[in-house]
Amino acid sequence: MIKHAKVQNADYFKTYLTLVMTHRELSLQEAVDFMVQSYFCNNIELYGTKPKQQFELAVQQLSV
Repeated sequence: MIKHAKVQNADYFKTYLTLVMTHRELSLQEAVDFMVQSYFCNNIELYGTKPKQQFELAVQQLSV
């Protein structure tokens, strides 16, 4: 499990998702699924509501 010392913001998650999509050649949905599995250990609320909200905001911004 990855330990996260501070709450990441939407920009962090957008960058992370973009890197995952580029490196692994995944669609946005596939990258989201990958991050939920690897970053959040299949529990989107693992690190609390703030990271979840920031992650969802990043996904929404990338969907536009």
